[in-house]
Amino acid sequence: MKKEGQKRVAAGFLAALLFLGLRRGMALASYENPYQYPKTIRLRGEEKAAYLDQKTWAMFTGKTRKPDAYTVPKGWQQDLESLKSVRVEKYMPDKKKIKNVLFFLHGGGYILGNSNSHRDWAIAQSHALGNGDVYMLDYRYAPAGRYPAALTDAVAAYRAILASGVPAERIILAGDSAGGNLATVLALYCRDHELPMPAVLVLYSPWEDAGHLPTHDTNAVDDVVLGKRNVRMFAAVTQNEDYFRDANLKDPCVSPVYADLRGLPPTLIIGGAKEMFVDDMLLFAGHARQAGVKVDLHLFPGMSHDWPLIFPELPEAKKTYELLDAFVGKHT
Repeated sequence: MKKEGQKRVAAGFLAALLFLGLRRGMALASYENPYQYPKTIRLRGEEKAAYLDQKTWAMFTGKTRKPDAYTVPKGWQQDLESLKSVRVEKYMPDKKKIKNVLFFLHGGGYILGNSNSHRDWAIAQSHALGNGDVYMLDYRYAPAGRYPAALTDAVAAYRAILASGVPAERIILAGDSAGGNLATVLALYCRDHELPMPAVLVLYSPWEDAGHLPTHDTNAVDDVVLGKRNVRMFAAVTQNEDYFRDANLKDPCVSPVYADLRGLPPTLIIGGAKEMFVDDMLLFAGHARQAGVKVDLHLFPGMSHDWPLIFPELPEAKKTYELLDAFVGKHT
Protein backbone atom coordinates (compact mmCIF):
# COMPACT_ATOMS: atom_id res chain seq x y z
CA MET A 1 0.00 0.00 0.00
CA LYS A 2 2.84 2.38 0.85
CA LYS A 3 4.51 1.83 -2.53
CA GLU A 4 1.21 2.28 -4.31
CA GLY A 5 0.69 5.57 -2.50
CA GLN A 6 4.14 6.74 -3.50
CA LYS A 7 3.38 5.86 -7.12
CA ARG A 8 0.21 7.92 -6.99
CA VAL A 9 2.15 10.86 -5.55
CA ALA A 10 4.77 10.60 -8.29
CA ALA A 11 2.13 10.38 -10.99
CA GLY A 12 0.27 13.38 -9.62
CA PHE A 13 3.51 15.30 -9.32
CA LEU A 14 4.44 14.61 -12.92
CA ALA A 15 0.99 15.62 -14.13
CA ALA A 16 1.21 18.89 -12.22
CA LEU A 17 4.59 19.72 -13.69
CA LEU A 18 3.40 19.00 -17.20
CA PHE A 19 0.27 21.06 -16.69
CA LEU A 20 1.82 24.01 -14.87
CA GLY A 21 5.33 24.41 -16.13
CA LEU A 22 5.93 22.95 -19.57
CA ARG A 23 4.24 25.13 -22.15
CA ARG A 24 6.46 24.29 -25.09
CA GLY A 25 4.64 22.93 -28.08
CA MET A 26 1.27 24.30 -27.05
CA ALA A 27 -0.62 26.35 -29.61
CA LEU A 28 -0.46 29.96 -28.49
CA ALA A 29 -4.14 30.59 -29.21
CA SER A 30 -5.23 27.68 -27.03
CA TYR A 31 -3.16 28.45 -23.96
CA GLU A 32 -5.34 28.36 -20.87
CA ASN A 33 -4.00 29.86 -17.67
CA PRO A 34 -3.25 26.97 -15.26
CA TYR A 35 -3.90 29.31 -12.32
CA GLN A 36 -7.17 30.52 -13.77
CA TYR A 37 -8.30 27.00 -14.76
CA PRO A 38 -6.31 24.66 -12.51
CA LYS A 39 -6.33 20.90 -12.76
CA THR A 40 -7.00 20.09 -9.12
CA ILE A 41 -5.02 17.37 -7.37
CA ARG A 42 -6.59 16.10 -4.14
CA LEU A 43 -4.20 14.56 -1.61
CA ARG A 44 -4.28 14.05 2.13
CA GLY A 45 -2.00 13.28 5.04
CA GLU A 46 1.35 11.70 4.26
CA GLU A 47 0.59 11.53 0.56
CA LYS A 48 0.04 15.29 0.45
CA ALA A 49 3.18 16.01 2.48
CA ALA A 50 5.19 13.81 0.11
CA TYR A 51 3.78 15.64 -2.90
CA LEU A 52 4.71 19.07 -1.51
CA ASP A 53 8.17 17.77 -0.67
CA GLN A 54 8.78 16.17 -4.08
CA LYS A 55 7.58 19.11 -6.14
CA THR A 56 9.72 21.63 -4.28
CA TRP A 57 12.71 19.30 -4.27
CA ALA A 58 12.47 19.05 -8.05
CA MET A 59 12.21 22.84 -8.33
CA PHE A 60 15.40 23.49 -6.41
CA THR A 61 17.54 20.62 -7.68
CA GLY A 62 16.59 20.60 -11.36
CA LYS A 63 18.49 22.37 -14.10
CA THR A 64 17.65 26.02 -14.61
CA ARG A 65 16.86 27.18 -18.12
CA LYS A 66 16.10 30.45 -19.76
CA PRO A 67 12.40 31.31 -19.26
CA ASP A 68 10.12 30.97 -22.24
CA ALA A 69 8.64 34.12 -23.74
CA TYR A 70 5.35 34.84 -22.03
CA THR A 71 2.25 33.50 -23.72
CA VAL A 72 -0.77 35.61 -22.85
CA PRO A 73 -3.65 33.37 -21.75
CA LYS A 74 -6.77 32.98 -23.82
CA GLY A 75 -9.20 35.83 -23.19
CA TRP A 76 -6.51 38.41 -22.33
CA GLN A 77 -4.41 41.00 -24.15
CA GLN A 78 -0.97 42.39 -23.27
CA ASP A 79 0.03 46.07 -23.42
CA LEU A 80 3.75 46.82 -22.98
CA GLU A 81 3.69 50.32 -24.43
CA SER A 82 1.30 52.66 -22.59
CA LEU A 83 3.31 52.71 -19.34
CA LYS A 84 6.66 51.72 -20.83
CA SER A 85 8.52 54.59 -19.15
CA VAL A 86 8.06 52.87 -15.76
CA ARG A 87 8.43 49.26 -16.97
CA VAL A 88 4.83 48.36 -16.25
CA GLU A 89 3.11 45.46 -18.00
CA LYS A 90 -0.63 45.76 -18.48
CA TYR A 91 -3.00 42.85 -19.08
CA MET A 92 -6.57 43.45 -20.20
CA PRO A 93 -9.43 40.97 -20.32
CA ASP A 94 -11.32 40.69 -23.59
CA LYS A 95 -14.52 40.93 -21.57
CA LYS A 96 -13.98 43.46 -18.81
CA LYS A 97 -16.69 43.15 -16.16
CA ILE A 98 -15.40 45.31 -13.30
CA LYS A 99 -13.80 48.72 -12.92
CA ASN A 100 -11.39 47.60 -10.19
CA VAL A 101 -7.81 47.01 -11.32
CA LEU A 102 -5.09 44.87 -9.77
CA PHE A 103 -1.62 46.37 -9.30
CA PHE A 104 0.50 43.32 -8.47
CA LEU A 105 4.10 43.41 -7.21
CA HIS A 106 5.90 40.11 -7.66
CA GLY A 107 8.04 38.38 -5.07
CA GLY A 108 11.48 36.84 -5.36
CA GLY A 109 13.51 38.06 -2.40
CA TYR A 110 14.44 41.24 -4.30
CA ILE A 111 16.88 39.08 -6.28
CA LEU A 112 14.52 37.84 -9.03
CA GLY A 113 12.48 39.62 -11.67
CA ASN A 114 8.94 39.10 -12.85
CA SER A 115 8.07 35.52 -13.83
CA ASN A 116 5.54 33.90 -16.12
CA SER A 117 4.01 32.15 -13.13
CA HIS A 118 3.49 35.49 -11.39
CA ARG A 119 1.87 36.87 -14.54
CA ASP A 120 -0.51 33.92 -14.77
CA TRP A 121 -1.28 34.11 -11.06
CA ALA A 122 -2.03 37.83 -11.12
CA ILE A 123 -4.35 37.39 -14.09
CA ALA A 124 -6.11 34.55 -12.26
CA GLN A 125 -6.64 36.81 -9.25
CA SER A 126 -8.25 39.43 -11.45
CA HIS A 127 -10.41 36.73 -13.01
CA ALA A 128 -11.56 35.72 -9.52
CA LEU A 129 -12.54 39.34 -8.89
CA GLY A 130 -14.63 39.49 -12.05
CA ASN A 131 -12.08 40.42 -14.78
CA GLY A 132 -10.42 43.82 -14.58
CA ASP A 133 -7.14 45.22 -15.85
CA VAL A 134 -3.89 43.96 -14.30
CA TYR A 135 -0.72 46.03 -13.88
CA MET A 136 2.62 44.42 -13.07
CA LEU A 137 5.86 46.27 -12.36
CA ASP A 138 9.29 45.01 -13.40
CA TYR A 139 11.07 46.82 -10.57
CA ARG A 140 14.82 46.92 -10.00
CA TYR A 141 16.35 44.22 -7.81
CA ALA A 142 19.77 43.02 -6.63
CA PRO A 143 22.54 42.92 -7.54
CA ALA A 144 22.07 45.93 -9.85
CA GLY A 145 19.38 47.46 -7.66
CA ARG A 146 19.54 48.08 -3.96
CA TYR A 147 17.15 49.67 -1.47
CA PRO A 148 15.25 51.92 -2.13
CA ALA A 149 15.30 51.31 -5.91
CA ALA A 150 12.23 49.05 -5.95
CA LEU A 151 10.22 51.49 -3.85
CA THR A 152 11.21 54.37 -6.15
CA ASP A 153 10.00 52.30 -9.12
CA ALA A 154 6.77 51.31 -7.38
CA VAL A 155 5.95 54.93 -6.52
CA ALA A 156 6.60 56.00 -10.12
CA ALA A 157 4.40 53.18 -11.42
CA TYR A 158 1.59 53.99 -9.00
CA ARG A 159 1.68 57.65 -10.05
CA ALA A 160 1.61 56.60 -13.70
CA ILE A 161 -1.42 54.35 -13.15
CA LEU A 162 -3.23 57.21 -11.42
CA ALA A 163 -2.25 59.61 -14.20
CA SER A 164 -3.65 57.19 -16.79
CA GLY A 165 -7.09 57.81 -15.32
CA VAL A 166 -7.47 54.95 -12.84
CA PRO A 167 -8.91 56.29 -9.55
CA ALA A 168 -7.15 55.13 -6.39
CA GLU A 169 -10.40 53.77 -4.94
CA ARG A 170 -10.42 51.23 -7.80
CA ILE A 171 -6.88 49.96 -7.21
CA ILE A 172 -6.31 46.63 -5.46
CA LEU A 173 -2.64 46.73 -4.41
CA ALA A 174 -1.23 43.24 -3.99
CA GLY A 175 2.09 41.45 -3.66
CA ASP A 176 3.71 38.24 -2.53
CA SER A 177 6.81 37.70 -0.40
CA ALA A 178 9.22 40.57 -1.21
CA GLY A 179 6.41 41.98 -3.33
CA GLY A 180 4.26 41.95 -0.20
CA ASN A 181 6.94 43.98 1.54
CA LEU A 182 7.01 46.39 -1.40
CA ALA A 183 3.21 46.70 -1.53
CA THR A 184 3.15 47.51 2.18
CA VAL A 185 5.82 50.20 2.01
CA LEU A 186 4.20 51.66 -1.11
CA ALA A 187 0.96 52.07 0.85
CA LEU A 188 2.92 53.70 3.68
CA TYR A 189 4.59 56.03 1.18
CA CYS A 190 1.20 57.03 -0.23
CA ARG A 191 -0.06 57.87 3.23
CA ASP A 192 3.00 59.91 4.16
CA HIS A 193 3.23 61.79 0.85
CA GLU A 194 -0.43 62.63 0.39
CA LEU A 195 -0.96 60.28 -2.52
CA PRO A 196 -4.45 58.76 -2.67
CA MET A 197 -4.53 55.38 -0.96
CA PRO A 198 -5.43 52.19 -2.82
CA ALA A 199 -8.76 50.65 -1.88
CA VAL A 200 -7.42 47.36 -0.54
CA LEU A 201 -4.05 45.81 0.32
CA VAL A 202 -3.60 42.08 -0.41
CA LEU A 203 -0.46 40.37 0.92
CA TYR A 204 0.63 36.80 0.25
CA SER A 205 3.35 35.52 2.61
CA PRO A 206 4.67 39.07 3.04
CA TRP A 207 8.26 39.66 4.17
CA GLU A 208 7.54 42.29 6.79
CA ASP A 209 10.74 42.09 8.87
CA ALA A 210 14.05 42.06 6.98
CA GLY A 211 15.80 41.39 10.28
CA HIS A 212 15.42 38.22 12.30
CA LEU A 213 12.31 36.75 13.92
CA PRO A 214 11.95 33.37 15.68
CA THR A 215 10.10 31.57 12.85
CA HIS A 216 12.91 32.52 10.46
CA ASP A 217 14.81 29.86 12.42
CA THR A 218 12.16 27.47 13.73
CA ASN A 219 10.49 26.99 10.34
CA ALA A 220 13.66 27.03 8.25
CA VAL A 221 13.44 23.27 7.61
CA ASP A 222 9.66 22.80 7.54
CA ASP A 223 9.27 25.59 4.99
CA VAL A 224 10.00 23.58 1.83
CA VAL A 225 9.67 26.65 -0.42
CA LEU A 226 11.71 29.41 1.23
CA GLY A 227 13.67 27.38 3.78
CA LYS A 228 17.12 25.84 3.76
CA ARG A 229 16.65 23.67 0.68
CA ASN A 230 16.15 26.82 -1.42
CA VAL A 231 19.76 27.83 -0.92
CA ARG A 232 19.78 31.04 -2.93
CA MET A 233 16.52 32.48 -1.62
CA PHE A 234 17.19 31.38 1.96
CA ALA A 235 20.46 33.32 1.92
CA ALA A 236 18.74 36.37 0.39
CA VAL A 237 16.22 36.66 3.23
CA THR A 238 18.48 35.70 6.14
CA GLN A 239 21.89 37.22 5.34
CA ASN A 240 20.75 40.54 3.84
CA GLU A 241 23.73 40.77 1.53
CA ASP A 242 21.65 41.59 -1.52
CA TYR A 243 18.94 44.25 -1.89
CA PHE A 244 18.97 45.42 1.75
CA ARG A 245 22.75 45.22 2.19
CA ASP A 246 23.14 48.97 2.89
CA ALA A 247 19.83 49.49 4.67
CA ASN A 248 18.87 49.93 8.30
CA LEU A 249 16.82 46.78 8.89
CA LYS A 250 14.65 48.57 11.45
CA ASP A 251 13.72 51.32 9.04
CA PRO A 252 9.89 51.12 8.76
CA CYS A 253 10.20 51.20 4.97
CA VAL A 254 12.46 48.15 5.11
CA SER A 255 10.69 46.24 7.90
CA PRO A 256 7.08 47.46 8.14
CA VAL A 257 6.56 45.67 11.48
CA TYR A 258 8.30 48.76 12.93
CA ALA A 259 6.06 51.22 11.09
CA ASP A 260 3.17 53.31 12.31
CA LEU A 261 0.45 51.49 10.41
CA ARG A 262 -2.37 53.96 10.97
CA GLY A 263 -4.34 54.83 7.87
CA LEU A 264 -3.51 51.74 5.83
CA PRO A 265 -6.37 50.37 3.71
CA PRO A 266 -8.23 47.16 4.65
CA THR A 267 -5.65 44.38 4.42
CA LEU A 268 -5.99 40.71 3.51
CA ILE A 269 -3.05 38.45 4.44
CA ILE A 270 -2.72 34.86 3.20
CA GLY A 271 0.17 32.60 4.14
CA GLY A 272 1.21 29.17 5.33
CA ALA A 273 1.38 27.94 8.91
CA LYS A 274 4.76 26.24 8.28
CA GLU A 275 6.55 29.10 6.58
CA MET A 276 9.43 31.20 7.81
CA PHE A 277 7.42 34.42 7.70
CA VAL A 278 4.71 33.34 10.16
CA ASP A 279 6.00 35.83 12.75
CA ASP A 280 6.19 38.56 10.11
CA MET A 281 2.50 38.10 9.37
CA LEU A 282 1.37 37.73 12.98
CA LEU A 283 3.30 40.80 14.17
CA PHE A 284 2.24 42.93 11.24
CA ALA A 285 -1.41 41.92 11.56
CA GLY A 286 -1.38 42.56 15.30
CA HIS A 287 0.21 45.99 14.95
CA ALA A 288 -2.14 46.92 12.11
CA ARG A 289 -5.21 45.98 14.14
CA GLN A 290 -3.93 48.02 17.07
CA ALA A 291 -3.60 50.95 14.66
CA GLY A 292 -7.22 50.59 13.60
CA VAL A 293 -6.64 48.82 10.28
CA LYS A 294 -9.17 46.20 9.21
CA VAL A 295 -7.15 42.99 8.78
CA ASP A 296 -8.06 39.44 7.80
CA LEU A 297 -5.24 36.92 8.31
CA HIS A 298 -5.41 33.34 7.01
CA LEU A 299 -2.58 30.88 7.71
CA PHE A 300 -3.27 27.59 5.96
CA PRO A 301 -2.20 24.47 7.93
CA GLY A 302 0.70 22.45 6.54
CA MET A 303 1.59 25.06 3.94
CA SER A 304 4.95 26.69 3.25
CA HIS A 305 5.88 30.10 1.91
CA ASP A 306 4.01 31.53 -1.10
CA TRP A 307 2.11 28.29 -1.52
CA PRO A 308 -0.73 29.64 -3.75
CA LEU A 309 1.95 30.50 -6.33
CA ILE A 310 3.81 27.20 -5.99
CA PHE A 311 0.84 24.84 -5.58
CA PRO A 312 -2.12 26.26 -7.53
CA GLU A 313 -3.27 22.74 -8.29
CA LEU A 314 -4.25 22.08 -4.65
CA PRO A 315 -7.89 22.60 -3.61
CA GLU A 316 -6.80 25.15 -1.00
CA ALA A 317 -5.77 27.50 -3.81
CA LYS A 318 -9.41 27.84 -4.87
CA LYS A 319 -10.19 28.98 -1.35
CA THR A 320 -7.70 31.85 -1.65
CA TYR A 321 -9.58 33.22 -4.65
CA GLU A 322 -12.82 33.01 -2.68
CA LEU A 323 -11.22 34.86 0.23
CA LEU A 324 -9.89 37.50 -2.15
CA ASP A 325 -13.22 38.04 -3.86
CA ALA A 326 -15.13 38.23 -0.59
CA PHE A 327 -12.65 40.66 1.00
CA VAL A 328 -12.47 43.00 -1.98
CA GLY A 329 -16.25 42.87 -2.40
CA LYS A 330 -16.66 43.87 1.23
CA HIS A 331 -14.28 46.82 1.09
CA THR A 332 -14.84 48.34 -2.35
